[in-house]
Amino acid sequence: MSSPKEKDGIAQEDISSIHIQHVDGLKSTPEMIDPQKGAVNAFLILACIAFGSASFLFGYDDKVISPIAALSAYVEKYQGPNPITGKLVLTARNQNLVFAVPLVGSIIGGLAASPLNNHFGRKYPLLAAYIFSLGGGFLQLFAPNLAAFVIGRFWNGTVIGIANATAPLYLSEVVPPSMRGRSVTSVNILSLISGVVSTVIVNGTHNLEGKKQYMIPLAVQCGLPVLLFLLTVLLPESPQWLVSKGRMEEARRNLRKLRGFSDMQVDDELRVMKLCEDNERALTANVRFWEIFDRQNLRRTLTAGSFYSLNQVSGVILSTTYTTVFLTELGVGDAFTFTVIASCCTLAGSIVAPFVIDRAGRRPTAFVGMTLLLLIDAAAGGLAFDTKNKQSVLAIAALGFIFNFFWGACFYSLSALMPSEIATPKLRNHTMAYTIACAQTTAVITTFAVPQLTSADAANLGAKTYLIFAGLMACIIVFVFFFMPETRGRTFAEIDEMYDAKIPMWRWRNYQTTTEAKQTKLVSPEEMLSHV
Repeated sequence: MSSPKEKDGIAQEDISSIHIQHVDGLKSTPEMIDPQKGAVNAFLILACIAFGSASFLFGYDDKVISPIAALSAYVEKYQGPNPITGKLVLTARNQNLVFAVPLVGSIIGGLAASPLNNHFGRKYPLLAAYIFSLGGGFLQLFAPNLAAFVIGRFWNGTVIGIANATAPLYLSEVVPPSMRGRSVTSVNILSLISGVVSTVIVNGTHNLEGKKQYMIPLAVQCGLPVLLFLLTVLLPESPQWLVSKGRMEEARRNLRKLRGFSDMQVDDELRVMKLCEDNERALTANVRFWEIFDRQNLRRTLTAGSFYSLNQVSGVILSTTYTTVFLTELGVGDAFTFTVIASCCTLAGSIVAPFVIDRAGRRPTAFVGMTLLLLIDAAAGGLAFDTKNKQSVLAIAALGFIFNFFWGACFYSLSALMPSEIATPKLRNHTMAYTIACAQTTAVITTFAVPQLTSADAANLGAKTYLIFAGLMACIIVFVFFFMPETRGRTFAEIDEMYDAKIPMWRWRNYQTTTEAKQTKLVSPEEMLSHV
């Protein structure tokens, strides 16, 4: 017998995901109370920690390479003094090889993840990635020359691409709907924590003698996949994936392991999971990738695909990917300590972001944050004309820290959120694939371009490069004004309605949608099956 906290034995949040035209297109009513109390058990928490920690691979690799590439022992072994300045700093060409080539590997890994996840599930592709990553890790650790080191970086990039695509998918499928947002966004926070750890390790080794400077951080990187493999190997496969393959008995056993409430509630959740799977198949039947570029979808596709790409041309690359190398070229006193501070600032901004975005809304957060980023770019670029003054150099470094905080609090977090909200439900998977492809392409281009602008053996602009990013930020703000919608508190049905009605973006906040869009009729499982 159903309790007052249930409706026809189906959880409120699960009913919310059953919508004939728009999955998730539902607002809860007062009489529908969250029935998911008690769903969480220790095994589910372990699963969230283990799969969320897959982002440690990316976070560590992304942040450790800049300080490693600035270590005197590393540069001495793999290049020698810069032929232009005579300092132990990598040339623009070698920076391109070390920083940009792995991004190509991550693109390949991301593309490979889709068929791997479809055919083998979520758990086993991730375990295989951990095993495969050991080869790349040891190749970097014992690389006899720069070419071998870059191959190891490319190898690891492929693994990271698989892990980045797989872990959020598993998390979104195994947690109760009320936890989904927090569990998936925790991936970003764990990634940034790993980045802080990596910079702290290099900061602790950079004063050591010889190869130990860079070999200790690289050895830690080799150990991470082993630890993550041991955490993951005993966890169950995603029940949602098993349902999609028709393996209902296995799905029930696994869901039972991941839930703390009764067998009856597990059966109800599994039943709704099956109905949602059938509904999703009906919704996306015969949908082709190229429909994202149809006339009615093009604007949404271009907007959704832009945020990840645009945040990479904001200037943040100077204070994240290239932090230590950039600060070393500037002549900052202790570039390694400053790199740790920069990583902590990005983490702090990302932790603040969910509270700001949900309270203030998407557009206000974007405009205030991006305006501040524009001003910081302009100020840092202006100070770069007086780099002989030590105070100006320290001010540029400090502005970089402030930039990281506001970038994490607005642009970075909005980049993860907006594409999933803007895309029409039946094309969401295709739109996200397009978005990631755009982001990775921009990352490769930007990572190649920056050393050619900053390095003494190339354009030699140094911190003046911030002025280029300031110009790009001005263009981004104009783009956001005309193309970024305010989606706070809107259902997918409302978003569809406003796009179809061609409501200008600056009017979305106060636009009144139809009652049908705000709250869609609830349907019973029997009615749902009749539509499927």
